Amino acid sequence: MPLDFPDISKNLFDLRGYCSVVTGAGQGIGLALSKGLANAGSDLVLVDMNPETLENAAGEIADVGRNVSTVHADVTAEDTPERIVQAALGLNERIDVLVNNAGVMGYSDMLDVTDEGWDRMYGINLRAPMRIMRTVLQEMSRAGRGSVINIGSSWSSRASIFNQDGGGVDYCSAKAALQALSRAAAQDVAPYGVRVNAIAPGAVDTPMHAHHREYLFSYEKYIPIGRMQVAEDLVGPVIFLASDAGAYVTGQTIHVNGGILMVD
Repeated sequence: MPLDFPDISKNLFDLRGYCSVVTGAGQGIGLALSKGLANAGSDLVLVDMNPETLENAAGEIADVGRNVSTVHADVTAEDTPERIVQAALGLNERIDVLVNNAGVMGYSDMLDVTDEGWDRMYGINLRAPMRIMRTVLQEMSRAGRGSVINIGSSWSSRASIFNQDGGGVDYCSAKAALQALSRAAAQDVAPYGVRVNAIAPGAVDTPMHAHHREYLFSYEKYIPIGRMQVAEDLVGPVIFLASDAGAYVTGQTIHVNGGILMVD
């Protein structure tokens, strides 16, 4: 096992020289995290299925002065994991950070969830990040370092999305499974000096909620911190887990949600 310890004489949050991969990087949480990692010094491999938002995101990263590569792909495609690894090695000959962010939301009730809907939810929110993580972790394990951060959800710890009207049995359970997967994977790769964690956001004002934004903001009154969460609220925790500042943190789910679990 590597015996590297944090060097507290330097900036532990410095990501200069790093190469980070972010899926679902074209907008919302993925774009905010990509920009945050770039501002901390990391080069970026951006993965998204929308070519227009992907190229716009790449332009924003380049404007920060970082090297950037793009992978236009559906995360569920069979060849996506290997394409991601090759893009990272081609950009920087290393992979330091993987942020599995790409995902979809669903509101199915237990009484009406379909097999097709269930399989789609688990395919995107669990199988795809597992396959990407498995391929990237092989490279990280060979290098003896790396950090994987899976974007879960605080709804995984509740009965349903928003916990007001029910619904979300597929989404809540898939995100809970992703967080359990993060713990299991963390144990397997810890001997190689690699860390795996999850971050669980609450209700985040992103384009994913564009068609029901009014309903989203009706939930604001339940948030102890007193305002709706934005994607930028997740940047600090991700940089912490990606960097030497989080070198002794693995197998954890960090809830970043303004305190909503306190009032359940």
